[in-house]
Amino acid sequence: MKLRQRGLIEELRRRYGQKWHHSDVQTYLHNDLGIDVSIRTLKRWKKFLAVADWQGPCAPCPCGRVRIDPETIVEVIRLRRTTGWGSYAVKHLCPGISDSSIKRLIKRMGLSRGSKIEDQRVHWVKWQRAHPDSLWQVDSWQLPDGSWVIDVIDDCSRYCFCVKHVQTLSTAVMIATFEAIITVHGKPREILTDNGAEHGLRSKMSKFDQWCNQQGIKHIRSRIHKPTTTGKVERFHQTVQNELPYCQGDFDLFRYRYNHIRPHMSLHGQRPADVYFSIEARLRTPTHSESPWW
Repeated sequence: MKLRQRGLIEELRRRYGQKWHHSDVQTYLHNDLGIDVSIRTLKRWKKFLAVADWQGPCAPCPCGRVRIDPETIVEVIRLRRTTGWGSYAVKHLCPGISDSSIKRLIKRMGLSRGSKIEDQRVHWVKWQRAHPDSLWQVDSWQLPDGSWVIDVIDDCSRYCFCVKHVQTLSTAVMIATFEAIITVHGKPREILTDNGAEHGLRSKMSKFDQWCNQQGIKHIRSRIHKPTTTGKVERFHQTVQNELPYCQGDFDLFRYRYNHIRPHMSLHGQRPADVYFSIEARLRTPTHSESPWW
């Protein structure tokens, strides 16, 4: 017998409306309908019965599952195929459907990229600056043809200042990139980089450090063999690589969509531009999280 049948739903509503106890409903289902359920299951069913009829993209049913309407399924699949976004971003554009339901749909339709950390316990220390322009993170990654992509993001808002494609990677290129960003957005208080040659390796007298000193910017290097120190920009690389094909390889289009359209999980569904240009974020009182944990 299908537990989703409307007749059973209405019958259970009527019995509970008459103040029947769970044990009485359990006996009724066994004797009259031949259905054996536990008291625990009945308690869960009763919660679903409190919802008025079948409404919204996900309709409740007594078996504890949901029925997703076809229009919502098509929209979830369309967003995944055209944007490459994960379940969190899709959920904000398809309200009413759970994160887990979206993940199941994506996997069922063969659109999952898989997860390298699935079923693994990962431990890391999270930190985040309190306001925009307190700290910028920068890193680069290489394309198959030997060229490079430079990524620069704001630590607080995740706002992307730059996704720049360059043929060679050097200190001069890195300085020119920052000078172009500063012309538009002003200077950050600090810059966090890895220990690459373009950032002066470990030397505090490198050309990059000298430029930072001239600008009044503090240069912070990540710990050696600790990519989690620059975890935000490292994760951003993966976002660029996953979503760039959906932007026809257009870096500017990707950057606009990332900053202004795509909901960000770490920002509780806000867009990076919303936080970066927020008056409240810029006036927020600095806390102990202003200093990185390293």
